[in-house]
Amino acid sequence: MRKDIFSSAILLAIAGVYYWVSTDIPTSTLEDEVGPRGLPVVLAILLAMVAVVIGTRAFMTAPVAGGAPEDVEAPWPRAMGMWLIGAAYIPAADFLGYWIALLLLISVVAFYEGMKFSWRSALVALGGATFFWLLFSVLLGVRVPEARLFG
Repeated sequence: MRKDIFSSAILLAIAGVYYWVSTDIPTSTLEDEVGPRGLPVVLAILLAMVAVVIGTRAFMTAPVAGGAPEDVEAPWPRAMGMWLIGAAYIPAADFLGYWIALLLLISVVAFYEGMKFSWRSALVALGGATFFWLLFSVLLGVRVPEARLFG
């Protein structure tokens, strides 16, 4: 529990500093509706939300007195596996395109974490990839990687 609270506080501080630094990005007469601050501000807000969720979860799942500690760290090989999955996403997005690479990323992470394939996992991957594509490409106007495979 202490590690989660500490991590939550650190992430919240990073989000605050990131937001503060992003407000110093100069405006331009050539900027679009989102502007150069748009994406950094959204990322800072999302990071703050993740920090709050981690902290809330830590308080809600506090171990009872005399209970076994729940703070068990993932072994290094498992963490390296997650890192490799994330690193493989970058060339996959360049080759397959943003939406397909994100769909694969969500699916592979779910399976790596032990989730069995089902219609629910497919729906989560489809919904997640579509949500983030709509958020970044359509709503924020961020240029996302296009598929070299099909283009």
